[in-house]
Amino acid sequence: MDSNDDFSPDASPLLAYLAVLRDQPSGDSMAYSMTRGLLAPYGGDMAMVYAARPHDDRSLDLVGSYGLGPRTASAYGVVSADMHLPGAETYRTGIEKFMAAKHVAEEYPLSAPFYRDLPPSGDIGFIPLVHRGAPIGFLVLTFVGPVDRTWQLRATLQGLTDATTLWVLADRAIHGDARALTGGPPPLELTARQREVLVRIRTGEATRDIAAALGYSLATIKGDIAALSGMVGAKGRSDLLIKAKRAGL
Repeated sequence: MDSNDDFSPDASPLLAYLAVLRDQPSGDSMAYSMTRGLLAPYGGDMAMVYAARPHDDRSLDLVGSYGLGPRTASAYGVVSADMHLPGAETYRTGIEKFMAAKHVAEEYPLSAPFYRDLPPSGDIGFIPLVHRGAPIGFLVLTFVGPVDRTWQLRATLQGLTDATTLWVLADRAIHGDARALTGGPPPLELTARQREVLVRIRTGEATRDIAAALGYSLATIKGDIAALSGMVGAKGRSDLLIKAKRAGL
């Protein structure tokens, strides 16, 4: 080769991202800069940033997103580390995961709320945010097509996650105590279908009957019930009804 161009990635997108972080932006504008800046050359489409609560590392809040539409309609505002979701698994294990969107839908039925309004067509990356060996959150990044994980993309993702980790730590330092003093954890956010499922469970309807009445598959409704149980830490229908009422659902 007569040039080193192939071995010298353009650092300007990362520098631009760092410039955004310097001003302590909102999580949503940060997610926008990921997909429309750093990851644009790779087909970045959507981004979600989840951060563990400072005094409850089993609960992770959606602190930034871009491309999802209204959060209350299309994503979990709060995720439990124990839920059957690829992001939660990434958080628990510290191991990143890339999957085709169709495989996520097949293997993780609880992911359905992410996809209802704007189903991704390409790969989805689930990437841990780690500080000094301890998990503090995770990213969900979607792409318009299959992703070739070249060393350039890996280097870009490493810079992105390192910088985002610093943002999460700074956000905790700036807002953490204030958030705790103004009411603690945010309210649980349910999708419209999850609320309907919960209403029908309260009336005593069987899962199969709920699926038929709402026009969804049995697996989808079972996924909704599992998601509801995971949100409130319930085991079984009776426990779900008790804990959902305590949570104000």
